[in-house]
Amino acid sequence: MQVNKLGDTGLEASRLGLGGIPFQYITQKETDEIIGAARERGVNLFYTSRMYRDSENKIGLAVKGERDQVILGTSTHKRKKTEALKEIRDSLANFGSDYIDIYSLHNVLTLGVLREIMSPGGAYSALDEMRNAGYVKQVGISAHQPETILRALEEAAFDVVEFPLNMVDREAADGLMQELQARGIGFVSIKPMMFGYATAASPALRYVFSRKPDATIVGVYNMDELNENLDVEAGGGDISEEEMLAAIAESERKCFKVFCRRCETCVECPQGIDIRTVLRWYEYFDRYHSWDWARERYSGLRPNLEACDNCGVCERECPHHLPIKREFARAKVDLLPRRSAKRLLQKKLLGR
Repeated sequence: MQVNKLGDTGLEASRLGLGGIPFQYITQKETDEIIGAARERGVNLFYTSRMYRDSENKIGLAVKGERDQVILGTSTHKRKKTEALKEIRDSLANFGSDYIDIYSLHNVLTLGVLREIMSPGGAYSALDEMRNAGYVKQVGISAHQPETILRALEEAAFDVVEFPLNMVDREAADGLMQELQARGIGFVSIKPMMFGYATAASPALRYVFSRKPDATIVGVYNMDELNENLDVEAGGGDISEEEMLAAIAESERKCFKVFCRRCETCVECPQGIDIRTVLRWYEYFDRYHSWDWARERYSGLRPNLEACDNCGVCERECPHHLPIKREFARAKVDLLPRRSAKRLLQKKLLGR
């Protein structure tokens, strides 16, 4: 397993790490087996989030006894200092550790959210306070827009950045990586499989490795997926230009109609619906099976999809030609409370 320096943090991370999303859906025994096998093959980076239910606890139990040999990272989606402080304390207890190597602000998708977390009562001050106290070693941030990351770096001291890098989201990360390397900030690439739309692990991971991030994290649900990914890393072969272009074309063809790039260039909805946020929540519902999480957030959205009059302007103006009307029709049903009469009626009408 290749090991890289994670910026100027002093951490040396396996270039392939494991993400924590799948662990919330499998047993502790299965988690132990996957993490144990990964450790035998040289994986030392394990990264999760507070929003992934019992993932922290399962990872903590799986690495018990070798805490000083692994890098544990997690993140909070809370935006206020008091809430983030509680999250950090909960993470320490879940991991069974006196410290956390990397604690990140999760999914900072807009400059508005960044302003909130950087305010005097915002979440960043909680992470910075716990870093100064030694409970958090490195402070990170994850986002999908380079300008959000660059603005964050202007305002505060971040040690690690998590950012999407894959065969579809391939342009945005290149310039950002160069800037991070110049500043000595660690770069951890995320979503190498494009929410599962990558055609195969080999070209997808070899493409990511060819861009040379400090590390990349991938989620696996079973030993077969783990061994496939580890074998790709061990093979180490560069991806040819011809193979890369073919894999990109196939992956884009496969996900072309469903994968929101977070480009933020779509038109504003005439009815005021937050198009990008709804698509993001529905991806988490549909791809990551975070059903309750997505429904909870949708429940507070105003205006919600009931306001959609199916005008289609969002779909016509989308630079990637996503079928937004179709996705909204599905989300309008699926994101309602599970047992609501309205949802059951709509599902019956749609024959689902």
